[in-house]
Amino acid sequence: MNKKRIVGLSLLLVLAFSTNCFANTNTPKLKIYEENKTVSIENKVEYKNSIKNEIIVDSVSYKLKDVKEQENKTILTKVKEETEERIVNTSDKYSALKLFENQKQIEEDGYIGIIELQQDSIELTANESYIEEYKVDLKREYNNVPQNELNEIPKTIQENGTTYYLTNPVWNIAKTQSIDGQEIPISYNGVMNYEGVKQRRVKKNYIANVTYKGTLEKEKVDSMTYNLTYEEIKEEKDYTPVVLSTTAGIIFFSGLIILRRKNIFIYNSNNGKWRLVKKLHISKNDRLINITPSIPMSGKYRIVLNNKLYNELLNKNMTIKYFDKQYIYEIKEKEFEIYV
Repeated sequence: MNKKRIVGLSLLLVLAFSTNCFANTNTPKLKIYEENKTVSIENKVEYKNSIKNEIIVDSVSYKLKDVKEQENKTILTKVKEETEERIVNTSDKYSALKLFENQKQIEEDGYIGIIELQQDSIELTANESYIEEYKVDLKREYNNVPQNELNEIPKTIQENGTTYYLTNPVWNIAKTQSIDGQEIPISYNGVMNYEGVKQRRVKKNYIANVTYKGTLEKEKVDSMTYNLTYEEIKEEKDYTPVVLSTTAGIIFFSGLIILRRKNIFIYNSNNGKWRLVKKLHISKNDRLINITPSIPMSGKYRIVLNNKLYNELLNKNMTIKYFDKQYIYEIKEKEFEIYV
């Protein structure tokens, strides 16, 4: 008969004898006391170190059961403005704007946000250009002149800084007189055509400058809120029935010890030394190791499994719980360290 069967029979025997003994035993409901405290981020460590493991409120003694912490964040903002330039081949502002992005995603010193193109900010400045010469025309009319000669006609004309040269005089008879039956011209109309050369600057491309503007935001933790839960310290009373003095009672408690023997040991590192802070018992079907401390400790832990549990959990994933945080860890070694 194995250990579990022996313990099971012992349990039934003791329960049969002890039913009446425990019938009138009522377990009082323990009081819960909660305390909330908000501290600045600068005082976080000092406050955590000051949390008491035991307190007395209205003459009732309490022991620390749970500590929860919550970050309180504020939103910081700042205005971001930047310029961008590029070479464009158009003098049309609307066409040049199309060559720029409408908005940009910015990350800067922890701030993030979007800055947008300011449509009215574009400026165009000539970048590359060259000098080009081109011809210009000028006309002068002379009416009712007596001769179609160029003696009285200017060969060059200066106008607005440009010199024009006579290139094509055109004469037409204005009036005639009949002499001996022939029409003899007595006056002329003339159109004098002049040509000149001017220069102009031709712009090949432009520098387009635009401005982007927007608001960036950053989250900042400025305080912490702690919720401390205390449970009333239970007053120990002797409810042990006489039956436990019998051999069956001894077997009963021995069996419980065998079944609930601790198989996980939790150590915490304090000033470079490891200290045993918790013992647990889990079965091979459990998937949760709760290392949440009852008092503030460092964030460095070592977890040690006994040989049997290690062989059962090898290469399996376990969930390690620390307050409201959970970590998934694959069992590869009998002893391992974690940081929380």
